[in-house]
Amino acid sequence: MNEIKSPADAYVKVPRWHFKMMRDPARNTAIEAAIASCNVTGKTVVEIGTGAGLPAMLFARYGARRVFTCEMDERIADTARQIIHANHLQDCIAVIAKSSRQAILDGDLPSAPDIIFTETLDAGVVGEGFEAIAEDIRQIASPTTVVIPDRVQQFGFLCSDVQAFEENSVFDQCGVDLSGFNLFAERAYFTVTQMQHDFVRLSPTIHFRNYDYLNPNALNPVEHRVIAHSSGLCHGMTSYFDAYFGKFLVTSRDLKSHWPMAFHPLREPLPIESGRHYRLKGDKTGLIDLVSI
Repeated sequence: MNEIKSPADAYVKVPRWHFKMMRDPARNTAIEAAIASCNVTGKTVVEIGTGAGLPAMLFARYGARRVFTCEMDERIADTARQIIHANHLQDCIAVIAKSSRQAILDGDLPSAPDIIFTETLDAGVVGEGFEAIAEDIRQIASPTTVVIPDRVQQFGFLCSDVQAFEENSVFDQCGVDLSGFNLFAERAYFTVTQMQHDFVRLSPTIHFRNYDYLNPNALNPVEHRVIAHSSGLCHGMTSYFDAYFGKFLVTSRDLKSHWPMAFHPLREPLPIESGRHYRLKGDKTGLIDLVSI
């Protein structure tokens, strides 16, 4: 295999989560199984988010005629080209060092590809640009284009989680009031490692939102009626997602997954009572609001 050149600043600027993601066997198995089940022989594929190039190379190995893959980080794009070349798949894979939006504007991507693939998900689904990517997908997809994943489902439950709340706020320290710094607290969501949190579930798990790249209304505000099954101080909602790559599942509910769960904080903790009904609202950024009914 050819030697891969290493950019001098690669270690500094490429997030370490790339390695855990690429070594996630459940993710990789589901992606390969989905590609294998699609009968990609002779098909034209557009991928958004190249990374190291694994999905693009799997499409090529399963017979795709041409794969166009976009990677906005030029260093990652260049390294992906080297990896693809080292695996002798460069003849049918074009790595485009641009965002999908710019690649569409510049005419680098085909219209009406047979398949569009993207795996640009974070713990709360939307943080890696879901809205913009969905718009790009709708712009080039035809009625017969297969989009992978075809749907993402998000689930959540109300919880008391002092540790998560404290990770996102500050008050008195050394006799000094620092609460003014809470202006910069995360309002939408942030990742949490549930194994390290002593949280208490205060409600059943609900199906919070569906994400569909082809549905222009997928990010409309959602509202749910939730019944508390325990009393306690609610700090927010913990969520996880199931992404369906065809009939194959990639999920953040598995503790072995490289994706952690997401914590959506309330602006202020809210005391809730067992058996009472609450209205839970969510916007397109993952920001939630909870009020008693």
